[in-house]
Amino acid sequence: MNASELAGHLRFSTWASHRTLDSVKPLTADEYARDLRTSFGSVRGTSLHTFGADRIWFARLVGESPGTFPTDATHPTFDAIDRDWRDLLARFEAWGAALHDADVARVIAYRNTEGKPFETPLWQIVLHVVNHASYHRGQIATLLRQLGRTPTNTDLITYYRSLAK
Repeated sequence: MNASELAGHLRFSTWASHRTLDSVKPLTADEYARDLRTSFGSVRGTSLHTFGADRIWFARLVGESPGTFPTDATHPTFDAIDRDWRDLLARFEAWGAALHDADVARVIAYRNTEGKPFETPLWQIVLHVVNHASYHRGQIATLLRQLGRTPTNTDLITYYRSLAK
């Protein structure tokens, strides 16, 4: 694994998250917040969780205090999540573009949300972030279908094909 490959994974995750946000944007406020009895209840809850995890991991990677997960109070509307998540994704992508091969194996020391200490190589964190977001984007796609909507394709092969155009 090298820095260019990690940056490529982050570009994919940004692309896919943007497409997911674009799929969510047309929902009514009721649809967005409707409890569909999933892990995080609704499209809103799943979006808050995924954005929050991205934000916490980014803070750890850049040596900042990760803070807490966003809530309905801190992000009361889709527009608030959309704005802040897109901003974070841009920062994540720029951070990835500035990585050097020597950074890839660097060990990041941090505490999880329960205060337990961990040390993890940077490359493993980045791949976790991408995988975690993919998992929850898939959940959002399912929730959109349950609401009678059509999610946008976020498959990795679709991303690669978009690069070839």
